[in-house]
Amino acid sequence: MTFENQGKKQQQDIDLFFFSLSPQVLLQIGTGPVLLAMLGLRAYSELIESVGQSAEEILRGDRLPLLPFPEPQKTPQIE
Repeated sequence: MTFENQGKKQQQDIDLFFFSLSPQVLLQIGTGPVLLAMLGLRAYSELIESVGQSAEEILRGDRLPLLPFPEPQKTPQIE
């Protein structure tokens, strides 16, 4: 096996329909969307956390009005 054949075997391009790409190019293309997705998930989790805290503040008991409960009536005891 000559030196030229070894170089061709080590560089394995991925064949697409009309062109071929090396794995390094595909890695460079895929890095951006993955990083954007990670940032989006972080922002989404912070949004969900803040919505949860706001809902907790709304439903906290000290700001709710007091409800008028009827007085318990005494039932006559049967002897």
